[in-house]
Amino acid sequence: MKLWIDECLSPTLVDRANQRGLWATCNRDRNLLGELDERLYPVVLDEEAVFVTNNESDFRSLGREAGLHGGLIVLPQGPRRETQWLLLDKAVDYVAAQAEAHDEAPADWMVNKHVEVELDGSVTHRDLP
Repeated sequence: MKLWIDECLSPTLVDRANQRGLWATCNRDRNLLGELDERLYPVVLDEEAVFVTNNESDFRSLGREAGLHGGLIVLPQGPRRETQWLLLDKAVDYVAAQAEAHDEAPADWMVNKHVEVELDGSVTHRDLP
């Protein structure tokens, strides 16, 4: 599974994902800081990445418009970077468990899904057509 970390989250999440064996990048590493969401999202789609953000409203609508997309992971706003690491771990573990239960690769299971992590670590998902 590939992850694209939005600039509203700590770029250290890229290293955290890489340590878990995931391909990850972020706006900063791609020289896209400050890019408009409408211009950023097609790049994320081209990379076939799951978009990780805490600003879900814009990306829910962009995902709907795209039709087929790699998925969206939403972390809560405001926590410290160490807390973001733990919440990202919760999301990745959840996706891996769901994928295994459905006999799919995590990237395949995430297609058109919205996974949301709460500050208490609980995780839910729904389809995001």
